Amino acid sequence: MKNEPCCKCKTELSTVRLRHTFYCNKCFVYTFVGKYRSNLNRSKAIGRKKGKVLLACSGGPSSIAMLHLTSTFMVINPNEKKKVAMVPSAVVCHIDESTLFGEQEGSSAKLQAMVETKYPQLSFLSQRMEDVFDADFEKRMKNMAGTNRDYEHLVQLLQQSNTDASNMTNSDRLKDLFNNISKNTAKEDLYWNFKFTMLLGIARKEGCDYIFMADSSTRQAIKMISKISNGRGYSIPFDVGLEVDGCFDDVVILRPMKDMLAKEMGMYNRLHGIDHDVTAPFNWGTYMPPKSSIERLTEDFIVGLDRDFPSTVSTISRTASKLTPHSNIDYSKSCAICQMPYEANIPEWRKHITVTKVEQRSGDDQSSCLQEGCCGGSKEDGGCGTGGGGGGCSSDTGPVADLNAYLCYSCQVNLKDYKNDAVEMLPPFVVQKVYDQEREQRLREQIQEFLIDDDDDE
Repeated sequence: MKNEPCCKCKTELSTVRLRHTFYCNKCFVYTFVGKYRSNLNRSKAIGRKKGKVLLACSGGPSSIAMLHLTSTFMVINPNEKKKVAMVPSAVVCHIDESTLFGEQEGSSAKLQAMVETKYPQLSFLSQRMEDVFDADFEKRMKNMAGTNRDYEHLVQLLQQSNTDASNMTNSDRLKDLFNNISKNTAKEDLYWNFKFTMLLGIARKEGCDYIFMADSSTRQAIKMISKISNGRGYSIPFDVGLEVDGCFDDVVILRPMKDMLAKEMGMYNRLHGIDHDVTAPFNWGTYMPPKSSIERLTEDFIVGLDRDFPSTVSTISRTASKLTPHSNIDYSKSCAICQMPYEANIPEWRKHITVTKVEQRSGDDQSSCLQEGCCGGSKEDGGCGTGGGGGGCSSDTGPVADLNAYLCYSCQVNLKDYKNDAVEMLPPFVVQKVYDQEREQRLREQIQEFLIDDDDDE
């Protein structure tokens, strides 16, 4: 590096180069912290209410930097006019992935020891990913069964436990599920959806009003391109936005690190001596060739392009920050797997853009148990499961629903890469979501004729 003067103070020699800009150590830290403060100040939700924060901490460079920054903003600055901490209280939450990736073994204990030693004002929570199968994440429905026919997947809403599944440990269920998914792209999406669902559940359980995600600007650029390629264009504002407020009634998602490059994270950690606290991330794309998954290919493309054209990441990130949710979005309906709002009438739209022939269900198929009179049950009480014996359903089955009808387009596409048994292995929270929305839809249909349309003449 040339002995260029710092672009900010103009007095010290530069020690850090970002893109084509030179900083001394002090000015770099000041600028870095300023971006974090600016993102917190831009949050309308935090402006309305200072609440408890859940820090999603994987142990990577970005989350370690966010942890350090957040701890400093929990201290009241004596120079501030308002003696209120921007973050009054926070909980560090780590999802232990060692069941899927043995290389992560011991990462949770390391992170906990670090938090307790360096950040005593923070509490620490760790939950294993296989706990997504526990009773904490299932409400009423115990299990699900599925049938795979091209694009159609039926989920059976059973009231009793499945004997074979009850003999398996949660770790075995998690491993078997991902082993029955053929492509890394579908694995990575489901893996992230599990983590996000668990973070939401933990935040609600701990009474947290906010979840801080440590996505850097580099990661946001990669996510934007890869998720659009995966068919998630409709929910991109929720996946990469600075603030997701309104998508969930009780929790706000905030990404305060979205304006910092991955290189800046590493430099900040090194200058503060916390780089040795970082746990190297490991997943299905680690040490794999670029074509192993869409996200891995996108990462290779973005990082390589940014190396020669340093404004690539910032340009993509600025574009992502301008995206807003569609005006006709229905927040009352969310995908059973990824928890994000999805576009209405996806099956009809898909028929117009695909050459795949969707196999239609016959009248004696299990799906008929949602129809009037099937198995002696009525549509009001869910159809079957009472042992009535009509419509081809057996006495040990319950009402079924088409899983695709409750998924976003991206999750529907990923189901093509699930082997025959994979749908049956999905966690109980998925079928619970289907059950709740299916029941709500049936109730709405039952009272539809009694509703008064606002557009009708008086």
